[in-house]
Amino acid sequence: MSESSTEAPQLRACEELARFILSERHVRSDGTVKQEAFIPHPHFELSVTRLKDLAAPDIWRIGATVAQQRQKNLIGRADTKVKVYLGCRLKIVSAPLPHNQNHANVTGWPPTKEEQKALAQMIAKNSIFFRS
Repeated sequence: MSESSTEAPQLRACEELARFILSERHVRSDGTVKQEAFIPHPHFELSVTRLKDLAAPDIWRIGATVAQQRQKNLIGRADTKVKVYLGCRLKIVSAPLPHNQNHANVTGWPPTKEEQKALAQMIAKNSIFFRS
C-alpha cells in the first residue's frame, strides 16, 4: 500500500466492490465463487474495484486490464457489498491506479490463514458472480 492511500471516501454500506476472478478454479460449477478468490495470501491486502459511477463496459475494461497485467484470462468478477467486508471488521482503503481510479485494497486481515479463510468464506457466500 502506498503512503498516499487513504480510507475510501464516502463508502456506503450498499456500495458494491468487484473482485476480478482470474482462475476457473475459483468458480464452482453452480456459478458461485469459492473462498479462495478472496484470500489475500501471500499479501495482506485484497485488490478490489469500487463500482461507484462505473458503467458495465468500464468495469469489464478494468478487469481485462488487470488480467492482461497478470498474464491471465479474465473469468469474471465477484461483486460484494461494502457492508459484508465491514461486517468482517475489514477496512477498504482507496488506492487509485492509472488504469483504475476506483481501485481499493481491503486491509485489516487477520494474520493466520485459517482466520483469513473464515472471513473469505463469509465474503464469498455473500458475493454474486458475473462471468465475463
